Amino acid sequence: MAGKPKATKRAAKATPQRAIPDPFEPAPSHLAPLLDNFDKDCVYITHVDNHPAWFKKRVFSVPFGLNIAIALLIIWRAYVAVPWYWALTMSVLGNENEMTIHWSQTPWGKLLGSVVWRAAVFMFDWALVSVVAPWPWSFFFEWPGNPVFWRWGVGFRDKEIYVRESRGWGAKDLLGEAEGSSGKAGADSPFFKTRILPAVDRRRLMDKTGYLLMDKDFDLVFSAMVDATKLVDKKVVSVDDFQTSVFVWVGGEDNGQWTVWPCGKLDEGSETEAREKIILFKDRLTAMGKESLFFKWIELVQYESSAPGEFTYERQAATVEKAKTLFANEGVDLDTFIKEIGGLQGMPGMS
Repeated sequence: MAGKPKATKRAAKATPQRAIPDPFEPAPSHLAPLLDNFDKDCVYITHVDNHPAWFKKRVFSVPFGLNIAIALLIIWRAYVAVPWYWALTMSVLGNENEMTIHWSQTPWGKLLGSVVWRAAVFMFDWALVSVVAPWPWSFFFEWPGNPVFWRWGVGFRDKEIYVRESRGWGAKDLLGEAEGSSGKAGADSPFFKTRILPAVDRRRLMDKTGYLLMDKDFDLVFSAMVDATKLVDKKVVSVDDFQTSVFVWVGGEDNGQWTVWPCGKLDEGSETEAREKIILFKDRLTAMGKESLFFKWIELVQYESSAPGEFTYERQAATVEKAKTLFANEGVDLDTFIKEIGGLQGMPGMS
């Protein structure tokens, strides 16, 4: 009995640790309080959003207001529909009421109309509950984290930490360990080129606030964003530790380690440039007494860039044409204004 544990220990020591693929390196040990809560099957991206706090507040107000409106619609519909469904149920159970249809005494036209109408109501309520209702639920109540929980715990800051988690794919795909994969890992993996590189693209991070970076490949981890911010507030780590980086667990459950590709070091200073351009854009319009025009511009670009599909150069050009009309209605020539601020490079959504 005494020899068994020793044999196990020797076997564990003999297990080789998987080599870390290029361009990853061992993650800093002081990030362990955050990394220990990550799912080892997923790939994570952190970055620091340097857009001004008032800009983030403006962007966040759109989904917040939309979800409030949807929630009120659902509450109103429940208030109206519950008595209707209750009367319908009681009628089915044999209690005659205004919902009861006397089949033998009702003309075919009216009977058909009643059936079609009730089927339409059923379909509408089904879509409302199964398709629309999950939006406000995930926005306000999803756990362990949701957008409201995140904003309540973090507020709006000039420097905000964002954490994204891979969606529909994970560490095994990136490391070439998934069934049917090419076996290529790290920078050689096709997932590195098609998932990682677009997600950490400097221009994309400059164009959009972190809240708008959710897509088919990555989702935001709101609980991790709150935890990371608390670690910074407690001075356990620095905000610079979360500059654009990719984290992936390499190795087995017991003999692996978190690794990181600190790609943000290649783009230091770019976020500051974007922040300064946004401030210049707003300050110029404010000086002209047209501050509201700035927010209309932001809402327009946010709407157009959030539409399905890639926000290509052609779509950006079409957005600028719409903006010209918007500015012209306020007596501002957009072409002249753009020249005065040195172009649109660095502005959200425009490259």
